[in-house]
Amino acid sequence: MRKRRPLSAIGYFLMGSACLLIAVVMAAGVRDVVSLVPIVILGVPGVMLTFRAPVFSVSYGPAGVRYTGMFGTRSHAWADVLEVRVAVLSGKVYQSDVPELVLASGGTDQLLMMGGHSWGRARNRRVVRLVAQLEAARVAAS
Repeated sequence: MRKRRPLSAIGYFLMGSACLLIAVVMAAGVRDVVSLVPIVILGVPGVMLTFRAPVFSVSYGPAGVRYTGMFGTRSHAWADVLEVRVAVLSGKVYQSDVPELVLASGGTDQLLMMGGHSWGRARNRRVVRLVAQLEAARVAAS
């Protein structure tokens, strides 16, 4: 099985660590219950990002594809995947390209933590390369 990790996981880890550190420093000076609100607002995402970012990945091989993202792990056999394509999530300033699995059940599964940002009509080359590798693995397994 081949495993790919996004370079952005380092940034998510650093951001989570900073939020967690700020929450811990704020917790040291808590005097009343109202002061806990900012600690929770910074601490919960900080813990999630700090401990989940190092495991963001997509693994693929002859059996199928396994994606580990922010909120858990999902696996799909290649028999359940009709196609792998680049999905574009539009925004007001920039757009994000993400790998998307088109499933035989009629749904889709976007691999959001493997995405990358792009400007205008240009595609994110890293995402396009990952989609080509996933599609080649799917075709080879069929």
